[in-house]
Amino acid sequence: MKLIKSLRKAQVSALALVGAATLATSFDANAIPPFARQTGFKCVACHVGGMFPQLTSLGRMFKLTGYTLGNRPNLGDLVVNEDFPPVAIMVQGAKQYYNNNNAQQNGKAPNSAFDDQVVSLFAGGKITDNVGAFLQWTQQKYSGGQTNTQWTSGGAQDNSEIRYADRIVGPSSDLIYGVYVNNRPTMSDVWNTTENWVSGWINFFNGGNAQAPVTFLDQDTMQHLAVGTGAYVFKDKTWYGEIGAYKSVTHGVLSFATAGNGAGGFGPGSNLIDTSPYFRFAYNKEWGPHEFEIGLHGMVAYAHDALAVGGNTDWGGAINTFRDIAIDSQYQYILDPHYFAAHFRLSHENSYYNSSNLEFTAGPGAQLNNQLTEVYLDGTYIYEAKYGSMLTYQ
Repeated sequence: MKLIKSLRKAQVSALALVGAATLATSFDANAIPPFARQTGFKCVACHVGGMFPQLTSLGRMFKLTGYTLGNRPNLGDLVVNEDFPPVAIMVQGAKQYYNNNNAQQNGKAPNSAFDDQVVSLFAGGKITDNVGAFLQWTQQKYSGGQTNTQWTSGGAQDNSEIRYADRIVGPSSDLIYGVYVNNRPTMSDVWNTTENWVSGWINFFNGGNAQAPVTFLDQDTMQHLAVGTGAYVFKDKTWYGEIGAYKSVTHGVLSFATAGNGAGGFGPGSNLIDTSPYFRFAYNKEWGPHEFEIGLHGMVAYAHDALAVGGNTDWGGAINTFRDIAIDSQYQYILDPHYFAAHFRLSHENSYYNSSNLEFTAGPGAQLNNQLTEVYLDGTYIYEAKYGSMLTYQ
């Protein structure tokens, strides 16, 4: 996906998108049955209204303590036909409708037949008392790559993370600290304020058309192609701090986290990322059925402009720098039968291009600075953990 070039084109214009969608659909299905079986909790305990992916206070604590809450299943004691294996499967499909069937898609004229599009396999949960994981492998029928009007398919490592965490509780203090390794920036965001936790399925059907420009941090360029490691602390359920760094990995022990992504996988390749720092700081307040968070997060990404010269295996491309910083906030009201959540994000990016591949440059060595400000809002209401809707503005 040549998202960087699309973003460069879009940075000279302003575009607002308003989308309404049910909560039943999302590409990031980050609630899995093995977690429910491990903890004994219903989905509604950890997810707002029981609908993924937004986390409640308990859901945030489950993730921050390394997915270790509850009992680890003893695989040797599982009984066939009586116990569930510690895995889960998600299948997604859609039925699209066209005004005409002249355009070529998937090697033939489009029709309105039902289409199975994505299958994901999940595993995760408690490994030791301090180590846990969330693992996802996805097979996509339409990976984003297209050759001679034929969309390519592929399987690859999807959102995946391993955490080590510990908790120290005293008479007047509560401290959680931990470290993580994951394959997508912002996957560690437990307040669901970043792009990784927002449904992207609307744009999925309209890729390449008029989309709102987004910051480098909040687009898909780095997802599952860069491996990050970070450390975090959460003090008294109030003060949160996190620092980390991401880098593209194409071989070595951590390459399992990017397996199948890039050329031949989910897409034709993407920008390689040199070591790029990431941070998040937040203030959190919980009282009664209410929860409020306000925070600051950002990243300085050093991206090789490798799209035009070799996909995701070429480190020789010029380095473009993206300095992203954002104010984020979340509010939740959870008191059955009413569940409400809202998110706000104001992002600002300073981008510095140093590439001869830019479509609008005068020639090799041209340089250009850009600024982008993005506003994002969403609101979710769910009734009786059964019926809900989500409204977004970007």
